[in-house]
Amino acid sequence: MAQPYATFADNCYAGRSVFITGAASGMGLETARAFASKGAEVVMADRDEAGLDRYGAELRQTGARIHTVTVDVGNPESIAGAFAYCDANLARIDNLVTCAAVITAKRIFEQDWAHWHRVLDVNLLGTFFTVQAAVKRMLENPDGGNIVCTASDAGVHGGGGLIADTAYAASKAATLSMVKSVARELAGKKVRINALNPGPTDSPMHSHIDPALKDRIAGNLPMRRMGRPDDMAAAILFLCSDAASFTYGAALDVDGGSMFR
Repeated sequence: MAQPYATFADNCYAGRSVFITGAASGMGLETARAFASKGAEVVMADRDEAGLDRYGAELRQTGARIHTVTVDVGNPESIAGAFAYCDANLARIDNLVTCAAVITAKRIFEQDWAHWHRVLDVNLLGTFFTVQAAVKRMLENPDGGNIVCTASDAGVHGGGGLIADTAYAASKAATLSMVKSVARELAGKKVRINALNPGPTDSPMHSHIDPALKDRIAGNLPMRRMGRPDDMAAAILFLCSDAASFTYGAALDVDGGSMFR
């Protein structure tokens, strides 16, 4: 298997920090590993305190500078507390990656008001207010900062209920619009914001998908496989790097070709 991070120079993120939500599993955890492997100081944020303890300790054993912060991005007070921790323990926040999300696969008549509120509270409002808190701090940094918000190919071509439902797809479509809106507002500043559009990815978030359905999905993709968390983490490393300095308000599709199926 190819080494997804070999393109990036060793310690290319040394002296820089990254705050990652959803960092106790799947794409967020792999993104934490990727940044740590390149010398970044990493803040791992998640609701899963046990997962943070386990994987934070694992990464510290490699010599990485790791912080763990328990946060529920669906709760504004929890977001504020996480950034207060950063204010007290980091020199600055150079990069933000929002991976925290809930994915649901309910048919139209199975979705009630509470279901939609929970999905939107985490996937959209939680993402926005995490971005808001980071931007406030990045605008005070002489070098600004970089933000990557994880959206989804479902935000472009819809859900359907088997893998992701209407609420999830709508939350990710709104995330894409939010990224463009924030980018317009920050034009001329030193803060870059972009979105990542993962396609079907074999990660704990998709544990609800039947293995036979996963095989069928993979067979229908031009790449003939599901995505992996390291596929997404490599793209995030790029979007936060100087190599992407002219990439702004964009949505990068990392989907194995699902957008043109």
